[in-house]
Amino acid sequence: MNKTGEYSRSSATFKPEDSGYNAFKLSPNIPLRAGVISNPSSGGNKKGLREVNKIISRHPQVLHLEATTVTDTLTALKEFARNGINLVVINGGDGTVQTVLTAMFFWKPFKNIPLLALLRGGTDSIIARDSGLRGARDQALTRLLNWVSKREGPWRMVQRTVMKADVPALDYPLYGMIFGAAVIYEASEFCHRNLHAKGVGGEWAPGLTAARYVLGVIRGEATYRQAVPISIRTDQGLNLKNDFLMVLITTVDRLFFGLRPFWGVEKAPLHVTLIHDRPEHMAQVFSLLAFGKASRYRKPEYGYFSHNANEVRLQISGGFALDGQLHPPSSSGQHVVITNGAPASFLIG
Repeated sequence: MNKTGEYSRSSATFKPEDSGYNAFKLSPNIPLRAGVISNPSSGGNKKGLREVNKIISRHPQVLHLEATTVTDTLTALKEFARNGINLVVINGGDGTVQTVLTAMFFWKPFKNIPLLALLRGGTDSIIARDSGLRGARDQALTRLLNWVSKREGPWRMVQRTVMKADVPALDYPLYGMIFGAAVIYEASEFCHRNLHAKGVGGEWAPGLTAARYVLGVIRGEATYRQAVPISIRTDQGLNLKNDFLMVLITTVDRLFFGLRPFWGVEKAPLHVTLIHDRPEHMAQVFSLLAFGKASRYRKPEYGYFSHNANEVRLQISGGFALDGQLHPPSSSGQHVVITNGAPASFLIG
């Protein structure tokens, strides 16, 4: 495990299997068999998996496997596929979700994509708060497995697009849901170093970090105004090259505390939000944004851009973060292509 993420990369070489995926269709007539994959190194699991194992022991039909690397994850998913698992429960944080999605969509161990259920087993678990099970890890797992055995109760399914990030420096593409560069990369480092290290997690960690950075930008503090030269081009016609304070690309419907910092109108799944290096009226824009309201200053002429796309091509001089995993700056810059990777269905309740 590396210091900034939940999963270590593996030196193993894989070849993706050739099979297509369609989104899972939930029906009362389709029996569900659950498999739980736990990352014992994720923030919410560091105190151990004793209670998780206790809950699962009451459901002998449930297969529980642990994984801490992408190699482990692929092995676990292949075991799930051999045992007819069609509901994969992910017990970990955002980095864990990313690794499972990468193994699932790149190497395709399943003939048909399973239904996914996310537990809040990470430090922040931003993706699980958008597309996962409500409540603490153990309570959510208990409710879920009881529902799977009885199929009674107000459960429903949501569909999200999983984005594919191609980075030439990496051995294989990454599949995830939240990409950030410029101040988001710096803020993620700050959050790991100053809040996670002190035990602050949940929505409070990214929330406090965002508040501190917004305040720093408003005050004109140099530490918090480190813009990065970035060129960005989308299939919907956006083509910009400038210094940007923030780059956010995501397919979730909400971030921490329900924040939805995207307002594009194009019919495409990748929400792209950019903030120019010297935005105007930032206090008003962000205060209204926090309450889901629009500001009359939320326009390109004031330094704010938001569009939807199917493909985004970026050239970044700094580092970037994908689902909480930090990718440091490269001496030659980073060329990243983000596309509409695949649909995924998540069980919520």
